[in-house]
Amino acid sequence: MKRFLLSLMGLSVALFMACSSDDSAPVVPQQGGGEPTPGGDPTPGGDSGSSQAPDVSNDTYYTTLPAANQAALQALYAAWVQKFYVTAEEEIKAPDELGDAKLAALTGSARIKFDEPLNTVSEGIGYGMLITYFMKDWDKFDRIFKYYRAYPVSAASGYYFMKWKVSGDKYNGGFVLGAQGGSATDADLDVVTALLLAYAEKGSPEYLDYALKVANSIYMTEINATTSLLMPGNSGGHMADGYCYNISYFSLVGLRLLAKYDTEHSAKWNEVLAASLAYMKKVQDASYGLWPDWSDANGNPISPENSNNPSSTSALYDYFGLESVRIPLRLIWDYSWFGDETTKAMASKAAQYIYGQTSGDIMNVLSRYKYAGEQATTVSLGGAHFKGVFCALWTVNPDYANSVNTCRDVVLNASIKNYFETSLQLLSSLYLNGYFVKHFNY
Repeated sequence: MKRFLLSLMGLSVALFMACSSDDSAPVVPQQGGGEPTPGGDPTPGGDSGSSQAPDVSNDTYYTTLPAANQAALQALYAAWVQKFYVTAEEEIKAPDELGDAKLAALTGSARIKFDEPLNTVSEGIGYGMLITYFMKDWDKFDRIFKYYRAYPVSAASGYYFMKWKVSGDKYNGGFVLGAQGGSATDADLDVVTALLLAYAEKGSPEYLDYALKVANSIYMTEINATTSLLMPGNSGGHMADGYCYNISYFSLVGLRLLAKYDTEHSAKWNEVLAASLAYMKKVQDASYGLWPDWSDANGNPISPENSNNPSSTSALYDYFGLESVRIPLRLIWDYSWFGDETTKAMASKAAQYIYGQTSGDIMNVLSRYKYAGEQATTVSLGGAHFKGVFCALWTVNPDYANSVNTCRDVVLNASIKNYFETSLQLLSSLYLNGYFVKHFNY
């Protein structure tokens, strides 16, 4: 989202209380694979609410994962924390500038540094909450959650999602008085997903309460009433009169969890889920097997460009690129947990295309792919984010197991770079190494 939202800074609308826990150490999950069997739905916060990962049997997942490389995963997580995670206590140097209310809201919080290290985007907060949730690093999870709560778009108006960007200063880093713009839907859904997963495991009503507040904000302002598709943001995020979509924002797992836990709006969330799956399939079916970064109501590529501030991704809107790169991980996560046949078909088609393009060698993955038409021959090789999501996608097909075993370590051992690439590298590695643990049969 950051790549598009940075283009909207000239518009009028551009486009946490920490939950108590003394469980802060990351844990090592058990491995799973193969076809799942029906299971129960334990009370949230029951036996699975401890700091230890549950005993996940071999029939938990629809995909088959390689053996985990725990040491490398833990090292990658530590490197991510060191470079991108910072607490209020470490960073705030001039607390008087914040005022008592803002200082209270930020004390005990933490943020994820953006590419401009003084700044923070809600997208990074969403990634941070998912990462720390799967690592079972509860102290960091709660601190990042508190930061998200400190910058609501307008809680007084019932809009509890975080403003998409906080512009920091040299005294207080990303912990400042104000923030700008409206929301970013992908971030909002990632935060809701992390909170609902944490609630299911820990049982804290604080997680559920705020997740439902953000969910209601999404429900009111980020869903197109005609198509039932998610728009990129509220207000100024309604590009092309609300008919410009970014499929990488469609968090299928998040929508399934909302249908379960947001009982007041369950029917609507199921409607959005069905519309999202149908739209994703329609767009993919018109291509080699991938999706464009931006598309219109008919599924055709469309530029999100704003005439005053062109988007950094608008020129390549008809490529699978820096926006769409998130889609494979969202797909494989959903299929791995829920076994949806439509999700499986889409993941299989995309995996087969990339496998053929690379001859099963993740080192041959490119940094973008033409949605339709002739593929450019001058495209550079893809970074750890492109390698990671496609390596994860290949777990849909057991025939690709040898390639997955190889690319898992390629992704794990790649040097960390900017915040976006490293976030997807780590999320993909968490999945590939068995940290996307499904505690309950949601």
